[in-house]
Amino acid sequence: MVTAERPQAVAPVPDAEPWATAPAAFPLRLQLPADWDVSDEHFLRFCSLNEGWRFETDAEGGLLIMAPTGSLSGARGSQITSQIVIWSNANDAGITFDPGSTFMLPNGDRREPDSAWISNERLSSIDRYDESVWRVCPDFVVEVRSRTDALEDQQTKMELWISQGARLGWLVDPFEETVWLYRPEREPEVLQRPSTVTASEIADDLTINFSRVWLLRNPESETS
Repeated sequence: MVTAERPQAVAPVPDAEPWATAPAAFPLRLQLPADWDVSDEHFLRFCSLNEGWRFETDAEGGLLIMAPTGSLSGARGSQITSQIVIWSNANDAGITFDPGSTFMLPNGDRREPDSAWISNERLSSIDRYDESVWRVCPDFVVEVRSRTDALEDQQTKMELWISQGARLGWLVDPFEETVWLYRPEREPEVLQRPSTVTASEIADDLTINFSRVWLLRNPESETS
């Protein structure tokens, strides 16, 4: 395990997402009028009317627009999420969430991770256990960088998750084949093309196999 300083954002590697023909430009941020009441109900209705896109809001009244998840990005995320689901169900340890799950963080942001897990202990603190936006920060968050994501933006989002209560965050960069580890009161650490990573901050037996994540690549992006 090697400690590394945050690198400059790198040019994304071409991938299969059809809208990704230019350098990373997402998320787009629009400033909403201060007198607009963007309630959870309004936010979810807005998302349903614009299906296919992903939205978040920040505490400063900004609407963040993310590109839809492309096929390869979705496949990579599912490899990770499915393993968390299997572990969590086997241990009756909590609930696992995939993209599309939105959480209201303590600072007022509504954020949507690529994968998340919440422990039973933290679930017990939720006031509204329904189809709305849950007011809780996941214990464990995974973000998978896609073709339209600038690395620096993804790193900033990971820092937000940690500052709002996440016990562990992983930023997976399939283009550089790295996993960035984020934990409270510690500098980020980076692993270069690990075959497995254990989420020991969550549980010693929660180990994610990354071999298939690294194998999921666009053949046209391979160099000879």
